[in-house]
Amino acid sequence: MLDRTCIALALVALSAVAGCGGGNGDAHSEPLASAFGDGARLSDVIGHPTWLDPDDEASGGCSYPADRSVRVTGITVVAIDRYDETSQGATGNYYVQDTLAQSAYVPEEGVPTPAFGMTIFNPSFSPPDLRLAPGDVTDVSGVIMEFAGPVVGRFPFCRTLPEIGGTMSFRFEGGEVQPTTLPLSALLGYDNARPYIGMLVRVENVQIAGAPSDSSGRYTARINMGAGVESSDIVRISNELYDLKSLGPVLEGSTFKAVSGVLTYFYGFRIAPRSPADFEL
Repeated sequence: MLDRTCIALALVALSAVAGCGGGNGDAHSEPLASAFGDGARLSDVIGHPTWLDPDDEASGGCSYPADRSVRVTGITVVAIDRYDETSQGATGNYYVQDTLAQSAYVPEEGVPTPAFGMTIFNPSFSPPDLRLAPGDVTDVSGVIMEFAGPVVGRFPFCRTLPEIGGTMSFRFEGGEVQPTTLPLSALLGYDNARPYIGMLVRVENVQIAGAPSDSSGRYTARINMGAGVESSDIVRISNELYDLKSLGPVLEGSTFKAVSGVLTYFYGFRIAPRSPADFEL
């Protein structure tokens, strides 16, 4: 009859196992690799925008940073843009967040650590037939760039949208990220809001100001951010991720306990809910 201890030792895959007749069977001394991989964290690759110029409204003399190669591991897919609001192919972006990010705002400790989110611009996949879903933990290898806006109209004051173009691969599933609750003041102005681009955020006590705007399929509603706020600094609710106009709640004149969504940027900041469930009445 085989000794049960000998059988158990034979099943250990972390190191070569000594024979039952000798050796002490000690476990391998080297620690296992992190489940999130050994690549960079998003907060490591998102730089501070030192190229901003508050005197260059037309962005005519900006010193944008050069594109650079990055490898980021252990990031969770929080949303996938599959809704073509413009009927012109406006889909394909993936929004990811560091799986280890803080998920709650604690007033006595201040705003949670930012720079945990990213837009993955129209990625490719390895293997090519890979199909990802929200909650999948992935890696991405590619190039991080600071998108300055369309050639016909750059973002003002040398502002940019950080995004990665590259290849995504699957690591494991079940990495759901909860929205990070922020005070609305944390999103007031480009300098304040930029670190939260791509993150799944939640803002409380949201009042809609005026009637929603509907232009070329882009349906947005302004959040009441108080008096004296510049138009370009007003955060809007947008239909980038689902048919907000047809399937969402009535926005005009509404007040919500909270609204969640991915924070995006395109000439201004927007919260893009993923479904009607992102509105708390």
